[in-house]
Amino acid sequence: MVMFNHRGAEFGWGSPLDDNINRLRRMVTELGIEVEDILFNAVTALLGEGIEGAQHARAAGVECEQRYQQAHQLGLDLLMDGRATAEQASAILQLQDLGQAFRRISQEAVRIAVHSLSMRQPVDDILAVANASMNLLEYLVEQTRIQVRNTIIFTTTSDPRYARLILEDAPDLERAYMVLESRVQTAIRERPRTSFPVTQLLGIATWLEHIGRICRVTADGVL
Repeated sequence: MVMFNHRGAEFGWGSPLDDNINRLRRMVTELGIEVEDILFNAVTALLGEGIEGAQHARAAGVECEQRYQQAHQLGLDLLMDGRATAEQASAILQLQDLGQAFRRISQEAVRIAVHSLSMRQPVDDILAVANASMNLLEYLVEQTRIQVRNTIIFTTTSDPRYARLILEDAPDLERAYMVLESRVQTAIRERPRTSFPVTQLLGIATWLEHIGRICRVTADGVL
């Protein structure tokens, strides 16, 4: 006999468990898409291409947190229901890990947006002080966005090819960060009294690298 309660009705437990796992997958995917939007708006502001989206980054981050909590609770309820097979439980736990990854990426993307808006000098001028090119920063940004996009696609498809792509691309992002970080650190040492703008840039680059690392660790965990 199947028993129902208020929470079971809320989550549709009268349907097959696989339907609810698919629902969880959609929720985590939607979270990832929302996070990608925050990151896109953050780097758009960083590169001087528009600030409207970044101005709402904190509010968007709050919405992402709400999406995460809803998905996380559904995953917990599905696990605690006790009907999941080992394969189904593994899928639920993987989606929980992906949701946590998107939550952390959202937090880093909000930081990037806020600091991009607070920069008082054009990023080109700051890069010139650090003897770095706009191409280098744009490459770091684009590689980070690709990592996030492949994480979203993996969430939707469970196709391990996308997890492998994340791991294959990770060294390129890491090298770009190390080059930029080295040049910024040199500029800070050489001009300590006027180093605040380049220090801001270093913080943003570090958060981009953190996002790439989150994607890499997540991909490594699913393979």
